[in-house]
Amino acid sequence: MEKITIGKLAELTTVNIETIRFYQREGLLKEPIKKANGYRYYDEEYISKITFIKKVKELGFSLKEIKELLEINRKPRVTCELVKEKVARKILEIDEKINDLKKVRQSLARLSCACDESVDEMKKVKVMDCFETTCC
Repeated sequence: MEKITIGKLAELTTVNIETIRFYQREGLLKEPIKKANGYRYYDEEYISKITFIKKVKELGFSLKEIKELLEINRKPRVTCELVKEKVARKILEIDEKINDLKKVRQSLARLSCACDESVDEMKKVKVMDCFETTCC
């Protein structure tokens, strides 16, 4: 495996160097030990971790939740009961987001259909009202 500097790691994961440093300060990533030449080298595991962090951030996980997810297998005191409790809470949150996304999607689809009919019909569809009980 080639030696990956922080610049190369940032390039491979399409994040800013400062983002990697931020993840290190927040405890999401460990900072490698500096070598004699003054550089820190990262292995391929960092690419996987940063990719994971980016994706779950996009899905709405907080940095605290991401840190907990990354630590699940590393903490000796983590019990299955604790993991199941956290997972159940997150699944419930995800289900709520999915339902909200479905409502927005349905409203946007209705708007698209209304556009096919006429501008007047389009103006009748209020996308903002998609969370009202009359929307869906």
